[in-house]
Amino acid sequence: MADFRTEYEKIYEAIRNAIIAGQYGPGERLPQRKLAQRFHTTTITVREALRFLEQDGLILIEPKWGAMVVEITAEKIYGRYIVREALEGMAARLAAENATDEERRELMEMAEECDRELVSDRMSRQEKAGLHYELHEKIVTITRCPELIQSITRNNLHTVILSNAYHIDWLHDDPDRHRTLVQSILSRDPDRAERTMRAHVRDGYAMELKALRGGS
Repeated sequence: MADFRTEYEKIYEAIRNAIIAGQYGPGERLPQRKLAQRFHTTTITVREALRFLEQDGLILIEPKWGAMVVEITAEKIYGRYIVREALEGMAARLAAENATDEERRELMEMAEECDRELVSDRMSRQEKAGLHYELHEKIVTITRCPELIQSITRNNLHTVILSNAYHIDWLHDDPDRHRTLVQSILSRDPDRAERTMRAHVRDGYAMELKALRGGS
């Protein structure tokens, strides 16, 4: 399949995924020259990618010191989940109203795959992260509301969900979590769908906070 991403987009995604995967730790410096060498590109392309990673909230760029990975704190996790709960709650509500029969079938298939694979050891953390994100992205797409989709994009839903999948111990999770979520959307009851999605996001917050604290 042809890859139509620009060079900067490829490098942006590569560095982002490396940060989310923990290959660069909180507070670690990100020298442009070393990144260019690692990802076989130019420092100009790296600089552009870093600018967008800063917008994502994954790094800080200090004029005299360069880029560094942001520290992960309980307060930052809480803030992003507050935003995520509001936006995805509305997305679930609209998806319950708008989903076609084909989309409903696809959602359930994706939910079943998530529940089957996230609690298994057959996939890498990166693969699990992608699988989890695809389901939530599908729900957002079904809303057919450009303003909501843009708001979710601006608030970096992809980064939050990918980070979530990397940090959480899915092996001990509820094996029906995503089917329960999708069933609420398939019910065509907007109130139920929004309520279930909000609870789903709050559960994710609790699980990621536990991971941050070392599983205690």
